[in-house]
Amino acid sequence: MAGLPVDAPGKDRQERILDAVLRLLSQHGISGVSMRAVAREAGVALGLVNYYFDDKTSLIRAALRRIEEQDVALVEFTPGASPERQLRAALRRVAAPEFLTTEYLSLRLQLWSLAQAHEDFAQINTAAQKRYRAGLAALIQAARPHLGRGECNRRAADVDVVQNGMWLTALLGLDRPSLRRAVARCEEIALAP
Repeated sequence: MAGLPVDAPGKDRQERILDAVLRLLSQHGISGVSMRAVAREAGVALGLVNYYFDDKTSLIRAALRRIEEQDVALVEFTPGASPERQLRAALRRVAAPEFLTTEYLSLRLQLWSLAQAHEDFAQINTAAQKRYRAGLAALIQAARPHLGRGECNRRAADVDVVQNGMWLTALLGLDRPSLRRAVARCEEIALAP
């Protein structure tokens, strides 16, 4: 969630604004997000925030979609690697240091709780989870082509639950050996014969 230069052109300004929304959500929850607070946090004029986003709800929608794209990128195929290697890499990415910071884990909690705040947020969260699980199921299918689609979907759902639990408990101070066991458990689920 690093900031971009102040003089960055159009899209970069939007990214700075979304970075600010994510920081504010992480630190203060939905009540800490306002057009004015976002402008201040992003270091841009309030008018610029209003130019790109109609209101607080559209700001949060855009932030949720940005996180969705980041999540889906975790399970995208990468050319050149074997399917099993790609699956293992995707399963390990979730335990990467950038996802285990208090700031990021707090953000995840806030994003999950947004589903209760607005129907649009709930729909975005649900769609994001479905896309992530579908990408994970596709990786499982590529690594274990003999499995049926239903079994790959079930395994993807089970892995997702373990990963989310790992993030929740990491916020409470999960130790490294436990993290390694959680990742290994995800590999066992996904790669079982």
